[in-house]
Amino acid sequence: MSLLTWFIIAVYSRTLALYPRRFKDEFADEMKVVFRDSVNDAAKGGMLSLLVVSLRELGNLPASILREFWHEFERKGTNMVTNGKVDPKSVVDGGTSHWDALVGALPFALFGIASMLSRTRYPFNVYSYLAFYAAVLLGLLIGMIKGFPRWTYSYLGWSLVFAWWWTDMYTNGLRIFGYTMGNEGWGWRIWYPLLITIAIAILWTRSFRSTRQLVRGIWQDWTLLSLSIYAFVAFASLIYDENHHPYLFAFIAATTIAVCLAVWGFLKSDSSWKRVVSLLAGFVTALVLSNISYATQNYAGYYNLPPSPPQPWYTAFDGVIGWTLLYSGIMFWPVVIGLARRAVNNRKAA
Repeated sequence: MSLLTWFIIAVYSRTLALYPRRFKDEFADEMKVVFRDSVNDAAKGGMLSLLVVSLRELGNLPASILREFWHEFERKGTNMVTNGKVDPKSVVDGGTSHWDALVGALPFALFGIASMLSRTRYPFNVYSYLAFYAAVLLGLLIGMIKGFPRWTYSYLGWSLVFAWWWTDMYTNGLRIFGYTMGNEGWGWRIWYPLLITIAIAILWTRSFRSTRQLVRGIWQDWTLLSLSIYAFVAFASLIYDENHHPYLFAFIAATTIAVCLAVWGFLKSDSSWKRVVSLLAGFVTALVLSNISYATQNYAGYYNLPPSPPQPWYTAFDGVIGWTLLYSGIMFWPVVIGLARRAVNNRKAA
């Protein structure tokens, strides 16, 4: 086996890791054997034959991976509908799968990436935010079609936060599908894609099942509404407005990891109090990182202002407690309602 043949087979084997776990566990070994035999046979015909076979097989992988992920969504949607008849307490107290937790944390990671791209010299960096909006709307659409599984609340929260944020956004000269934005703001036009997404989901399913499931999910577990609200908290943590720290990208990346781990822990947790702790820990970590970043940047030097008097390092944490209390009230008021409802139900049962 030549070095080139070995390298092509190794790349193909690594790429198979991108398939969903269930598909990979069942078919990956067989696919490796078939690909290896095809490449070895093609290598006997010369370099051109080897490249044609390799490019053909590798070129088909992206479509195949997306297709299997779509099948995975369909399978999980079917399981969710089947399990919809179980006792509500088991729905509230159970954690999600690794796959669902990953999907739920994805929009938080995408916004962190968009926040970093928006600070590059890339001439179309504003498109990174619009691409993010398109991605979360696609996730919301798939979630609504599948009956609003738990991870969909992440996409709902981000869709609402982004539309709210861009209602007063100005992107003069931006071209989208041949249309050029003037000097007016987006206004209510930024809400149209969200409304269209909801309409498509209703037409696709020919019912309001997804909206009913949205309300039912919150009624059974009020922390799900906190997950949607956490999108606003993550937005406030990741935007890093007027921050010109030389290591800004590192701070944004670290904050992105913190909020993603918080969402991951939320979706994997098997009880309400663990979900609350997970979101709170993610917020406090992001808040500490933000305070350090703002305290250690040379704000005065960036704007050619007189230098500020030196401050002790611990002053960077002065606002942590206050902001934590404020945002805890914003995030967890649904949890208080849920606890009150549970107390009333327990009292009636007694």
